[in-house]
Amino acid sequence: MFKMNANIKCLTPQEEERFLDTLRNRKDAERAYMLYHLMLVTGLRISEALSLNVEHAGKAKLEVKVKGWTKKKERSPKQSEEKKNRFKTVYFPKVLQKHLKDYLKVKAKKGESLLLEAPLFVSRNSVRISPRQVQRDFKMWVKMSGIETDLTPHALRHTVGTRLLKKYKNAKLVQKYLGHSDVTTTLRYYVDVFPEDLEEAAEMLAER
Repeated sequence: MFKMNANIKCLTPQEEERFLDTLRNRKDAERAYMLYHLMLVTGLRISEALSLNVEHAGKAKLEVKVKGWTKKKERSPKQSEEKKNRFKTVYFPKVLQKHLKDYLKVKAKKGESLLLEAPLFVSRNSVRISPRQVQRDFKMWVKMSGIETDLTPHALRHTVGTRLLKKYKNAKLVQKYLGHSDVTTTLRYYVDVFPEDLEEAAEMLAER
């Protein structure tokens, strides 16, 4: 596991591959595979992913509302905070677009609604699935994948942040991709992810 701080965990590349492989060919995991693949590509929070509707499955990109954040007011001590609505652009690359298209066929075979405003992910009762149910299912699939760590679906979002920072070394890119309100949030989560980089830095400085 990559370790960021005591409360934040994510999957290693090997664990991520094993996790998705466990789900990929199981008929009872078609919804789970679609949802977790989506989250591992987009970095969406579980609440954001579950808010998607059928109409969003045909998009190459879309604007997703990010959970409101607070900002201190300067002139009103009695009302020191105000809510702000923010939106972030989420990209669906071609591989994900194909998976979403195939998933709509799965929904059709199951008799689930394909109306544009219908939920993309539904429970057995044909209503929008809840985050709590997903959290329970996630733990089951993690255990079935042989990953012996107590994880929540939010670990997938941290997995995305970790991979992006490791690849691009650009905290601003990670901030924009995940929709953090401020880059300090990104740095607080991920700045200490890669202690091995310190050794590489020392080797580089020695090569003078």
